Amino acid sequence: MAKDMSSRTNEEPLCPICIEMLKVPRTLTCLHTFCQHCLSKYIQEYDCSLVGKPSFNCPVCCRPTYPPAAESKQPKEWASLFPQNTALLVLLGVEKAKVDFLCDPCSSEEHSVIATGFCVECREYLCESCINSHKRIKIAKGHRILTIGEISKSPDIIMNLNVSSSCTIHTDKEIEFFCKDHKTVCCVKCSIIDHRSCSELVDLKTNAKSALEEDPRDVIEMLRRIEEFLMNHMQTNENNIKRLETQINEIVSTIKNAREQVNKLFDVIENYVEENGRQLYKEEYIKLNDLNHECQSQLTAVQGSRQLLNAILRLGNETQVFFTARQIVKKYRAIESKEITLTLHESLKTLMSLAADQLATVQTKIKVDMLSCDGSFRTPILDSVMETKYPISGSTPWYRGSAWLPNGSILLSEYTNNNCCLYSPEYIHLADYTLKDPWDMCFVGGDEVAVTTTSAKKIQFLTCTASITPTRSFTTQYYCDGIAALSEGKLVISGYNDSGNQNYYWSILTTQGKEEFYHEIDQKGGSYTYLAVNESKTRLYMSCYDTNTVYCFGLDGQLHFVYKSEKLIGPMGIGVDRDNYVYVAGFASNNIHQLLPDGNLIQIITTGIPDKPWTLTFNKSGNRFFLTNRGDTSHRCHIYVLK
Repeated sequence: MAKDMSSRTNEEPLCPICIEMLKVPRTLTCLHTFCQHCLSKYIQEYDCSLVGKPSFNCPVCCRPTYPPAAESKQPKEWASLFPQNTALLVLLGVEKAKVDFLCDPCSSEEHSVIATGFCVECREYLCESCINSHKRIKIAKGHRILTIGEISKSPDIIMNLNVSSSCTIHTDKEIEFFCKDHKTVCCVKCSIIDHRSCSELVDLKTNAKSALEEDPRDVIEMLRRIEEFLMNHMQTNENNIKRLETQINEIVSTIKNAREQVNKLFDVIENYVEENGRQLYKEEYIKLNDLNHECQSQLTAVQGSRQLLNAILRLGNETQVFFTARQIVKKYRAIESKEITLTLHESLKTLMSLAADQLATVQTKIKVDMLSCDGSFRTPILDSVMETKYPISGSTPWYRGSAWLPNGSILLSEYTNNNCCLYSPEYIHLADYTLKDPWDMCFVGGDEVAVTTTSAKKIQFLTCTASITPTRSFTTQYYCDGIAALSEGKLVISGYNDSGNQNYYWSILTTQGKEEFYHEIDQKGGSYTYLAVNESKTRLYMSCYDTNTVYCFGLDGQLHFVYKSEKLIGPMGIGVDRDNYVYVAGFASNNIHQLLPDGNLIQIITTGIPDKPWTLTFNKSGNRFFLTNRGDTSHRCHIYVLK
């Protein structure tokens, strides 16, 4: 019976189909390995008639797989045609687990016979009977046959077993060359037919090292990163499953409580109507009945007038018709335009108003923050690279802040040369403005951007069109680094209290410089901080470089979460996308951490991230962000799109 993979140790090679330790492991061309029995059963159940030539899709990656020399074999024999991955078992010490290998010739005839030897030249496991037959064949008399015990002591032979060296086009030929022009391997036939004009074919038997396009150690490191990436995803998925279960239980519990409250509310309403409804009915009945009597008397009069006018039309003269019709119209025209409105009793109105208010209260109580459980979080993909004006005054630029204007223009604060640089949506340099120690910046409204200047303890406002124009400024009480815009003409800034206890702080200011709220974090400061706010402007996120920490606060100072990770070193730029996911640039860890709104990790992004990422700024739509860096390519800024 298959067992949960999480209960296994990482050292056990498991078959992805049965989730048990591999038995007679066979490796496909995509490098996924399966038990021969499991693979054979899968192939026989697969509809191999979907394509013209013998093939099936890998059970793991769905890549089309073509068994070697399969044209003359039945699908039930295909699994035995793939090389056995004995290296996987031997290198992990699994030969001590007494894994039995089956005789290849017998397996091809659907007989499961334990192998006792192995032919090095034929690369086949053999049972005692097949060994004896093998030795009697003239062409195989010189073949070297090893016992199963000797195989584990011959790593060179083992490794040769696991290298798929058959040509995918000419399956009866071995791969012998690597074409550097087409960057592909080929056999002798391929080299003559398809690569005759190529400039360089490398003989893999004598010079395989020169064909290597990447250092194997770099490939191992890449695999390590991918492994870490996938493990992070798996852990995130497990966390989401637990969170989903918890929140569903909370929602069900909340709905049950709401149902009880609603039932109680309607009990009150029902009792009220039972007690007071009859009296209200009597009062309204008398009014409506009197109204009916009045209508009846007028109806009788109208019918009499209609009969009179009909008679005068038949028997009277025109003067009589004129006077009679005129009197009738004068008397009854007002009735035609009169509105008879039957209004609900005021007591009932009051009651229903009360009920509506109470129902609205219950509805508010059952609103629950739902977990986005569809797995549709988006990953940033490198979209373009912006080449900035470089060098500026001969010095390498250090972009410590950026603001993305609604029209697509980008303003950068360049710290090294005391500059603010404006670029068009097409990344064309438009203008510069000299400003001492510019740090972070944010879009305020209109064409205006607010910039923090650390040493001067000042917020400078700049109007950015085709040029940069300073408009106003105000000073701050303490050093300020990060800045973000709130709604209604307010800003939030962050830094550390340089004149007091050196703690980190953040405060809310008006755009005129009046402080409305101040909050300190019980953590010594002295280094870089950055800020971001969510779309609804109700939460702020603050990164602290020295402490490797990300904080999330409500605007009332309530701490919602603290995020720390050994894989987040030197957090710098921080931003929030349109789905309220949080992105933090790890300067020293060379990555970006993507977080849920509640601070749980979604994924750690390393692919396509420049060395030493610094500031991170989203556009107005929240689907693209701008990233600067302090690495060797610091004059280049990277733009990512979320997909």
